[in-house]
Amino acid sequence: MKSPFLWCLLRILVGFIFAYAGFSKLLEPSANFEAALLKYGVFSPQWIPWIARILPWLEWLGGSLLIAGYAPRATAAGISFLALCFLVTLASSNLLLESGGTDCGCFGRFGLQLSLRQIFLVDLLSLAVSLRIIFLDEFPFSLHSFLLKRTGGGDDK
Repeated sequence: MKSPFLWCLLRILVGFIFAYAGFSKLLEPSANFEAALLKYGVFSPQWIPWIARILPWLEWLGGSLLIAGYAPRATAAGISFLALCFLVTLASSNLLLESGGTDCGCFGRFGLQLSLRQIFLVDLLSLAVSLRIIFLDEFPFSLHSFLLKRTGGGDDK
C-alpha cells in the first residue's frame, strides 16, 4: 500500500494506543500494574516491580515519539519489540484461554477495558503496522520530515 497519508494516520493511531496505555498506568500506583502482572504467571516475582515501573514509561515515550514522528524507523522498531513481547506474554499465559478475563493491566485499572482477546488483536495489529512503518520511504506530517526539510536533507531515508 503506497498511501503515505494512510500510514501517517496508522502511525499516529498506534502511537496513541501506546502513549495512552503507558500514561494511564503512570497515573496509578505501580502496585496496580504489579497485581495485573502477577496474574500472568510468566514473570519471576522479583522482576515484576521493575517491569511495572519501567514499562509504562517505555510505552508512553515510544508512543509519543511515534505520534510526533521523531526517528520513526527506530521508534517503530521499539514499538514492534514491545508489541511482540506483549503478544508472547499473552500467548504464554493461561489468561487468554480463560473466558471472561478482562483485566490485563494494559490500560491501567481505570483506563480503557478490553477483553484479553481484543487486546491480543490490538497488539497484533500494532505489530503489523509498526513493522511496516520501519520500511516506509516517507513520513508526512512528522518531526522527521520537518527536520529533514529544515536542514536541507533531500533524502527522507
